Amino acid sequence: MTEKFKKPPLRLQVTTLWDYPSQHYGDAEQGDQNYKGATPSYIIWNLLQRYSKRKHLVVDPMCGSGTTLDVARDIERRALGYDIEPSRPDIFRADARSLPLEDEKADFVFIDPPYSTHIQYSDNPSCIGKLDAGTPAYCEAMEKVIAEIFRILRADRYAALYVSDSFVKGTAFYPIGFELFSILRKYFTPAEIISVVRHNRTLKMGNYRKAAEEENFFLRGFNYLFIMYKTSKPRDAIKRRGRNPALPK
Repeated sequence: MTEKFKKPPLRLQVTTLWDYPSQHYGDAEQGDQNYKGATPSYIIWNLLQRYSKRKHLVVDPMCGSGTTLDVARDIERRALGYDIEPSRPDIFRADARSLPLEDEKADFVFIDPPYSTHIQYSDNPSCIGKLDAGTPAYCEAMEKVIAEIFRILRADRYAALYVSDSFVKGTAFYPIGFELFSILRKYFTPAEIISVVRHNRTLKMGNYRKAAEEENFFLRGFNYLFIMYKTSKPRDAIKRRGRNPALPK
């Protein structure tokens, strides 16, 4: 008899390489396991434990299946989720480039944007997931999203962006992570860069691994997690004194 998989307890990740063997923690699901491209919930849990407090307002401008909302409510944070095509009633319909939220309302913002055109999120022609990362339109759209995150985030608070690079065999490699990080730096001060181990099923499939070896390309083994800090004034330099600035008290 095969022993049932038991998820390990949640703990704060303490290095810049994050890994957890399940999409969800605990006995319940956070978000929808059938939603393509859903964020592993332990990532959001770790971020909120470090960079937010009880009753703080957490905002996700591209909320997908609602993982951020579920994690935030698990640990007594208030939460607002937006999506261009909402998947459930507690997610508000909005384009992440123009959010219906006042300036400096959010205490923490998390976003997991489309990584080029790899996933069909919706039929909405305005979806950023319909923009090829190899075209200027993708980065132009994402800069508008990042500017909105800066606008809605309170000063002395943090935002995090989770993203993967893009490779399509026979075409090109697109360093989406570096491109978006360069845009983030126009608005925010870098606090940390995390590499998150991917547990995509294709990484374990023999035919994919064989093709990568024989045809001299790499499977995407990690995602970037960029943690950014909003100073009290745009683009101010931060003097570090042995720890990240303005951790929530």
